[in-house]
Amino acid sequence: MDEKEYHFNKLPNKTYVSRRLEAPVGDASRPFRIASKVIDSRESREFAQERGQLVVRRGYGGRTEVKVKFYEDDRSIFGITLQRFSSATGPSSKMSFSFRGDEIRRLIEFLLNVQRVALPDTERLNITDQQFRKILLTPNQLTDLIRDHQEKILAWARSDATASDIVALGYRRKQLENFKKLLFEPDYFESQRVAHATSPEGVWQKFFEKNKWIFGYGLTYVFLSNLEERNLEQIVAGADIWGEGKRADGVMKTRGAIEALCLVEIKRHDTPLLKDGPAYRSGSWPPSDELTGGIAQSQSTVEKVIRRLDEKYEPITSSGDPTGEALFAYQPRSYLVVGRLSEFQTAQGPNIPKYRSFELFRRNTIRPEIITFDELFQRARFIVEHAES
Repeated sequence: MDEKEYHFNKLPNKTYVSRRLEAPVGDASRPFRIASKVIDSRESREFAQERGQLVVRRGYGGRTEVKVKFYEDDRSIFGITLQRFSSATGPSSKMSFSFRGDEIRRLIEFLLNVQRVALPDTERLNITDQQFRKILLTPNQLTDLIRDHQEKILAWARSDATASDIVALGYRRKQLENFKKLLFEPDYFESQRVAHATSPEGVWQKFFEKNKWIFGYGLTYVFLSNLEERNLEQIVAGADIWGEGKRADGVMKTRGAIEALCLVEIKRHDTPLLKDGPAYRSGSWPPSDELTGGIAQSQSTVEKVIRRLDEKYEPITSSGDPTGEALFAYQPRSYLVVGRLSEFQTAQGPNIPKYRSFELFRRNTIRPEIITFDELFQRARFIVEHAES
């Protein structure tokens, strides 16, 4: 049948797709197809000339066919044609109008924008295409936008106070999960130790180096921060004729109008808190050698700092320039991060005599303050959950 007959035999409730066709000249590697659909209407409107004037004339209905040319591989459209045939007797006439290239994208965008635009009042609305794109992003488009421009979005977010809080919260949430895995998954902890080619203490040193916010909020209710342009681990009493330099796992400072020195020693999370074996006396267990050794190490560091620094510590950079900080060293705060309270947990509940033995020992140790890894984890989790709420 001819094109006109084929047109009028199509059913309006069907979509017709052609066989695979050869690509247009110049794009031979991309086969394409033609999809078409007919739309019937009860009446029609068309322009006509009457006595030199352009008028709109009502007709008795008709059929419009939409033809779309698209590539098979990515379904991109490169041609849209609207056409009609006259069904009246006499010479057949075919009327058509086509969209090409960027006209197609703009037409589709226009139709979608009309459906989605908000009309705030009864007045007319004039809006640019660029403004439309800003306010009409679909969830999928927004996801693609973030993925494709992640670095630019993060750079912008960091420059905005509110957005940077969101970035920091997301980072801390991920680091909290990492903290949990290091603390409770031995295989994961060992994989990190091997990956960094370090000791178990070194794993925690690297983790806390990346997450100074945990010490800053988690060790005390006085806000702490690391020294300017310095790592946590620092030599606080330099090498001299009396002996080797003394290195602290964490050198921090209290924040306020006057800043004071604060020292942290980091041990292992699986360090026993009490000696293994029978009780020393009924219901009493002594602290482990590792715990007392960590306390002695921390106290020795504090004593050397006080003796060497007199009253004030003024840090300098690696090139010898002063950082401008002045940290006072009157009985510096000190902390020992070691072990886990889960050591006292059994299948039937906590071993109260052992926990009491540890707690009484800890409460009567003035310096350093002893904090277990699981307590530090719970404080860090509170920080993140509080920020989320």
